[in-house]
Amino acid sequence: MNTLQRQARLFHLVHRTTTLAEGVEWSDGAVTVRWRVPRRGTSTWDDGVDALLDTHGTGDSTELHWSTGPTLSRRTAAPDRTAPTTTIWLPVSAPDGRCSRCGKLWPCFSCGP
Repeated sequence: MNTLQRQARLFHLVHRTTTLAEGVEWSDGAVTVRWRVPRRGTSTWDDGVDALLDTHGTGDSTELHWSTGPTLSRRTAAPDRTAPTTTIWLPVSAPDGRCSRCGKLWPCFSCGP
């Protein structure tokens, strides 16, 4: 668990040049992933980024690309705490699980702050 992090952070899970999933690392260290593959789905990893990469990381060819920070490979799964971060606020989810602003699946990364 990341006790230093106070808010959610966005990322993309990338295998070589293909984005496999969009994700959120929550303030308690849990990770939610929305898969962008043909059989779409959403999964949650209570044990965080390390558990996600242990299961879906394929050597050094799968990386986490943080939306507000450095690109991290499987070998350096801990975020760089010395770099300043930018807060990104997500629109609230509607009761049907979609973005309350644009209607796309939530979490929506296209509406912005």
